[in-house]
Amino acid sequence: MKNIQKVLTDIIQESSKIFWVLFKVILPVIILIRALELLGAIPYLAKFLEPLTSFIGIDGSLGLVWMAAILVNIYAGMAAFASLQPIFDYTVAETTILGLIILIAHSLPIEVAIARQSRVSAIFNLLFRFINAVIAGKILNYIFVKFDLFNGQNSSILDIPSSVVSNLDWLILQSKNFLIIFVIIFLIISTINILKFIGLWQFIINILKIPLSYLGMSEKVANIILIGLTLGISFGGGFLIEESKKNNISKKDILLSLSFLSLCHSIIEDTILILLLGSHISGILFFRMIYTIVIILFMKYLLDTKLENKILDKLTYD
Repeated sequence: MKNIQKVLTDIIQESSKIFWVLFKVILPVIILIRALELLGAIPYLAKFLEPLTSFIGIDGSLGLVWMAAILVNIYAGMAAFASLQPIFDYTVAETTILGLIILIAHSLPIEVAIARQSRVSAIFNLLFRFINAVIAGKILNYIFVKFDLFNGQNSSILDIPSSVVSNLDWLILQSKNFLIIFVIIFLIISTINILKFIGLWQFIINILKIPLSYLGMSEKVANIILIGLTLGISFGGGFLIEESKKNNISKKDILLSLSFLSLCHSIIEDTILILLLGSHISGILFFRMIYTIVIILFMKYLLDTKLENKILDKLTYD
């Protein structure tokens, strides 16, 4: 009985430590974003993205959708899309490209702040995600145009109400979100401990070891990649922050794992959400995974040269 209590106490302590790290990062950011929402600044900021969305190959009006997703989250982007859908006739190709760039670059204020706490340059992570979203979107558009794919009108089933809520409702919602974050962290750590106890955790790590080694990462980040891929960069990043503070992970592992998750994370929930826009899974999941692997292999190639120390010194912190 005492052993069970000790294990439970240790899990709660570790969960609280990781939660507190995320709480300190997320709270000031969501307050700032809330202020921008109340001031009605997001539609004005979206105008900066209209030329860029046109360059990628989708309607300029979708800049508002992308900006909402960049500053707030995917749900805000979905709400913006729902308001535009009755006005514009978007094709499946357009919504798929939109979905791809949203999946690569969304919730940037929070997720870039998490990257900074993981000892990766915030400016690098911001530019890395934004530039790769544009490049990936442009390539996918070229493929769709070249092979005349998905030109039909999209059939989104979205009917999302306005995201504007009272300050009290917003406060209640954020409190619930933080509670959910703590519960999920607790469940993750509990699950890992159970898997370790029954001997399955090392088996999972061994399975991931080979593909991670090809991408230049060690098995030390296997749990972070697994958590980030399934649950999202906030949770994967939370564990990465904690491990980086203990100096258990090399700078190379930190940079490559965070870059991987920046391009490809939460492949279940986020993919399903974007499918609701009327996007095609080939672009938002399969193309994104292939694109991510190519980019990480390129980064691995650079880090395997004499430039490694210079790159790591510029892009990561001690």
